Amino acid sequence: MARTPLLRSLEKLASEHRAARERGLTLAALREERAAAREREARRGISLDRRRFLGAAATGALTLAFPRALRAADHPTIAIVGAGIAGLTCALALRDRGLSATVYEASGRIGGRMFSNTTSWAAGQVSEWCGELIDSNHRTLFALAHRFGLTMDSLESEKSSGLEDTYFFDGRYYPVAEAERDFARVYPALLSDLLAAGETTTHHRATPAGRALDQMSVFDWIASRVPGGHASPLGQLLDVAYVIEWGADSRDQSALNLVYLLGHQPDPDHFSMFGESDEAHHIKGGNQQIPMAIAEALGPDAIKRGHRLLRLRESPAGRQILTFQRGPGAIDVVADWVVLAIPFAVLRTIDLRDANFDARKRLAIEELGRAHNGKLHLQFSRRYWREEGPWPGRSNGSTYADTGYQNTWEVSRAQPGEPGILVLYTGGAVTDAMSTRKPFAIVKDAGVLADARAGLGSLERVLKGGFAHWNGRATQSMPHLNPLYEASYSYYRVGQRVLFGGHEAARQGGVLFCGEHTSLDFQGHMEGAASQGARAAEELARLMW
Repeated sequence: MARTPLLRSLEKLASEHRAARERGLTLAALREERAAAREREARRGISLDRRRFLGAAATGALTLAFPRALRAADHPTIAIVGAGIAGLTCALALRDRGLSATVYEASGRIGGRMFSNTTSWAAGQVSEWCGELIDSNHRTLFALAHRFGLTMDSLESEKSSGLEDTYFFDGRYYPVAEAERDFARVYPALLSDLLAAGETTTHHRATPAGRALDQMSVFDWIASRVPGGHASPLGQLLDVAYVIEWGADSRDQSALNLVYLLGHQPDPDHFSMFGESDEAHHIKGGNQQIPMAIAEALGPDAIKRGHRLLRLRESPAGRQILTFQRGPGAIDVVADWVVLAIPFAVLRTIDLRDANFDARKRLAIEELGRAHNGKLHLQFSRRYWREEGPWPGRSNGSTYADTGYQNTWEVSRAQPGEPGILVLYTGGAVTDAMSTRKPFAIVKDAGVLADARAGLGSLERVLKGGFAHWNGRATQSMPHLNPLYEASYSYYRVGQRVLFGGHEAARQGGVLFCGEHTSLDFQGHMEGAASQGARAAEELARLMW
């Protein structure tokens, strides 16, 4: 599932080409037909998205509550490590089954990479230090929002007619229509690779083509499939897209990251809100309200803050011994079951020598890719990019360029006030070159100010007027610099799907795993973390019976 507007647009374009080919229509005819269908639907007064949501809510599909509580005879002890959305959702789902667990959190705050900023902006606007956008098919997050009475803002509903993405490469604007024509020439190769690779590629399920594509990098895929390769505007656009999407150089990424993201779409003629990535939602007031609500529901005794895991080992009797740093000292906690809800990038810094994990699990923990992404937020006195300027048409704030900043989108959609916030989103080497060396910082930090000025300079070539309209407010986040995260999120490096893909979630004796890094469907997303927390709870409950 795509994290950025660019990848979402490319996914949509790929699915349109597939539908047009299957039905023997031109792309223009398909779009006209769909526009007419959307208009008919709008006249009925209820959107497909809302109908699906209400239907799911009515049938109980949007609740984490289990139908009956388990009554464990021996009251086993359960320790969950990590109070991010994965660990908290796991604890909540266990409690719904009548099972109590203690959550151990290293820091003084809860929520992990669901971390909202409600204090830095004029007009009471909100941004996210880390995870921001929610797809319409992120059922677990919708369920949690529904359960706790939180409002999902629709970011699509406020789209103004005529606003479009803005691309800028090789010193010129690259019109969206031109990019679509170029993509049409690439689509047959993309579809061929998708069909040959098969539905999924893991260490225990892979076609010969899937194995070969896993051994190929995204960089080499672009060079071999896109006419003109990296010298072409589309080649550069795709490269930027995947560097920011996965926070790593395209040479380091499995080509399957691209093939599955662009090509593996549901049938667009049977639209489902639970299918194509749309990044159409955000919790009104900040996503961090979800973990805060879960923590309140669990109660004050369920979460132990300031407990940093140092070591995990299995006792001769098969119980789990966890050593935590607590203040200046260390304590041991003995548990029957452990759920590790922290990133593999952090887990590899912990002493697991006596945990008795198998070789493939140890390899996944040590080697799974860790993304380096940066979010430089800038607030402007007004949303000037929506106006006419030197850029083609009127911009929606989503831009992609080779001028130094890579990508932007508008964070202030569906938020009140005249000001607007753009995030300059970077990945890989561009992120690593930033002046700021703090995981989270505001404009008072000299590094943030330097990066803000440099970012405005890069943006000025694409959306001229940034310097004039910037109100002086800025923040910057680079989660991989936080030792409790060590990554923006996870990704598959070249060859890793075949090496250990699918094994990230595999139980090791009395130890279970959850987090975005254990999700094949939603790797790198808040939904991946939340849904895997619920999955781990269900798995553990079944094991205990």
